[in-house]
Amino acid sequence: MKIVADENIPYVEELFAPLGEVQLLPGRTLTNADVNNANALLVRSVTPVNKMLLDDSPVQFVGTCTIGVDHLDTQYLQERAIAYASAPGCNANAVVQYIISVFASLDILQSRKNVVIVGGGNVGKRVYQMLDNIGFNCSVVDPFLDSSCGMPLVDFSAIYDADIICLHTPLTGSGAHPTIDMLAYDQLQGLKPGALLINAGRGGVINNEALNVILHEREDLQVVLDVWADEPNVDTDLLQRVLIGTPHIAGYSFEGRVQGSLMIFDAFCKHFNIDSQRKDKVRREVIAQAFGDTGEIEYKGLIDAILTAYNVKQDFARLKQHQAQLPAVFDKLRKNYPKRREFSHFFCKPFDHKKVPPEEKAMVKALGFGIDDEI
Repeated sequence: MKIVADENIPYVEELFAPLGEVQLLPGRTLTNADVNNANALLVRSVTPVNKMLLDDSPVQFVGTCTIGVDHLDTQYLQERAIAYASAPGCNANAVVQYIISVFASLDILQSRKNVVIVGGGNVGKRVYQMLDNIGFNCSVVDPFLDSSCGMPLVDFSAIYDADIICLHTPLTGSGAHPTIDMLAYDQLQGLKPGALLINAGRGGVINNEALNVILHEREDLQVVLDVWADEPNVDTDLLQRVLIGTPHIAGYSFEGRVQGSLMIFDAFCKHFNIDSQRKDKVRREVIAQAFGDTGEIEYKGLIDAILTAYNVKQDFARLKQHQAQLPAVFDKLRKNYPKRREFSHFFCKPFDHKKVPPEEKAMVKALGFGIDDEI
C-alpha cells in the first residue's frame, strides 16, 4: 500500500510505516503527479483536496488531521466513493490553552467579563466549558444547536453587547448560515467600545480588509488573530494593528497534534480493515514514545504558571520578527513550531495549599495542572 502524507503530520511515519510505504511531501505543494500511485492521502488544512489533485489517482482514503473539512471537496470525494475522515476535537484543549494564555497575558483572567462564543462545535463547546468553570459569564451563538446542547444559546446580535467575542466556526460559503465574511465592516463597527475580538477558527470568517479599515478608525477595539484570510498571505498592515497575531497555531499543542494523527490512524485502520491487535500495538508504542513523563513548574502564582506553560506573546514575537519574510515564512513557523505542551502535562511544585486562595486553587485544577493532594 502506498501512503502519501504531509511531512508536517507528527508521528506519521511511526504510525503508518508499519502498514505501508509512506512518502512524505510538503502539503501546500502537493500535485496530481504526487498521488498518481497512492492508495491513501494524509493531509492538513493547507492542502486543497479536489478533482485537480485526485483525478485518475487510485486514492481510496483521505485523512485530514484537522477539525474542519473546508479544504476537502467532499462532494467530489463522495461522487468518487473515496472515503474521508477528519479529527474533530483533536485540538480543542490546545485552543482552550491559547485562549487562556491570551487572557493571562492581558491580565483579564479574573475579570469575569461577558464572553460570547460564536460556534458551539467541538472547540467552541470546550472553550465554553472552561470559561464557565473558571467564572466567566458565557453564552454561545450557534444556529445549528438547540437547548439540548447544554450551553446558553443567544442570537448573533449578542456579540454587540459582549466584552469578549471568541470565534470558533468552520468556514462555509453556502447553506442557511454561511460563515464566510460573517464579520464584515458593519458587524465590526457595531462591536462594543473596548471589546476584545479573538479569532482562532477560520480566517475567512472575518473580512480582513474591513477589519483593517476598522482598526484604522477605532483604537478602542482589541483584536487577536490566529487565523487570517487567504493564508499564508498575511496582511502585514493588519498584523501591525492587532493586539496579538499568530500563524494559525492555536491548536498546535503537542498533545493536540499527536491526537489528530491518532484519530486519522484509527479511521485509516477501520477503512482498510487493519487487524485490531496490529493496530493497537502500533498505537501503544507511539503514545508511549510521544507523551513520556510529566513536566514540572515552580509555582509562583496562577498567571505565572499559565505563561510558563505557554505564553502566546512569544508566538506573536516570532511572527513579527519574521514578517519581512511573509508569506514564505508562514508555513516554516508552523513546521518548526516549538514543542508546546498542554497544561495537563505540568505538575506545579511546590504548591502550598495553605497560602493559595481557594478560588485560585480551583482555577489551577480546572485548567488541568497537576498539584499535590492537600494533607
